[in-house]
Amino acid sequence: MDEPARYRWIAANILPYEAELRGWLRRRLGALGDNDVDDLVQEAFARIWAADFATIRSGRAYLYATVRHLLAEYARHQRIVPIELLGEIDSLSIISDEPGPERRVSARQELERLGAIVAALPVQCRRVFELRKFEGLSHRDVAQRMGLSEKTVENHLTRALARIAEALAASAPSGKVEKSEPSAKRADDTERGTD
Repeated sequence: MDEPARYRWIAANILPYEAELRGWLRRRLGALGDNDVDDLVQEAFARIWAADFATIRSGRAYLYATVRHLLAEYARHQRIVPIELLGEIDSLSIISDEPGPERRVSARQELERLGAIVAALPVQCRRVFELRKFEGLSHRDVAQRMGLSEKTVENHLTRALARIAEALAASAPSGKVEKSEPSAKRADDTERGTD
C-alpha cells in the first residue's frame, strides 16, 4: 500500500477513535499525565503505521489492542507500576467485532453444509435459487435468462427455499424437527412435472 493510501486508511479507520481513546486513558489512568497519554497514542499510531492493513478488520479494536500491548510493555519495564494501571490494562480488552476462531470454523461448516444442500436441489430449482439469491437477479431477470415464466421462477424458488429449510432443520444440532409433508409432496410433484 502506498503512503497516501496508508494515510487515508488511518484517517478513515483509526483517527475517528483517537478522542475516545484519549478520554478513556485520562479517565481511567489518572496516574498517566497528558504527556504520557500523548506519547502512548503517538507510539500506537507508529505501530499501526507499520502494520499490514489487509489483516485489520476493525480499526477500533486494533487501536485498543495496540494500546493494551503498549501498556503491558510499559508495566513490564517499570520498577514501580501504579496499581490502577494493572487493573485497567485488562479492561482495555475491547470486544472485537471480528468472530473468534470457533465462530469462523462454525460458519465455514455451515456454509459447506448449505452448499451441499443447494447442490442436491433439482437442476432448475438450484439454478433459479442461485440466480436469485447468489447473483441477486430479479424474478423477471431469472425468468428471461432461463426462458421461464415469472410464476414458474417463483414456484421453483419457493420449492428450493422449502427444501433448503427442511434440510437445514433436519440436520440441526437438536436433530428433532418435523418435516412438513405437504411441502415435501409439492417438491416431489414438481420433479415429476405435475404442476
